[in-house]
Amino acid sequence: MTADRQRKIPRTAHQIARPPLLKIYGLQIAVVLLASVAALPVDKVIAYSIFIGGMISVIPNAYFARQVFRYAGAAYAREVTQAFYRGESGKFITTLGLFATTFAFVKPLQVFVLFLAYLIVMLLNAVLLATQKRGRQKASN
Repeated sequence: MTADRQRKIPRTAHQIARPPLLKIYGLQIAVVLLASVAALPVDKVIAYSIFIGGMISVIPNAYFARQVFRYAGAAYAREVTQAFYRGESGKFITTLGLFATTFAFVKPLQVFVLFLAYLIVMLLNAVLLATQKRGRQKASN
């Protein structure tokens, strides 16, 4: 390719690909619902404790991801930074609020199961993001 022709081709900036957020959080909700329904014949309290714990994990993380991936590119550096801080503070406040509301209004509750479901869904989030990232790296090579 000649130098004149190269100059006419617009330069594109490298952008970080947005992960498939709906797919990731939809899968997490499906796993939470499946675990909750599977536990229903065993104990109703365990079933809704699993559901609540899982959703306490999914909802704030989905809010955070929505805020963080709202803007992209160097031209939006200030907006990206503000969105990150807004997302993280919103995630923290939402998590605290959901736990507080659950402990105040849901009786009876299996607290151990609630926290276990919360932690498992947090780990599932990390695993899904890591496998999705690894899949994108393989596809680009």
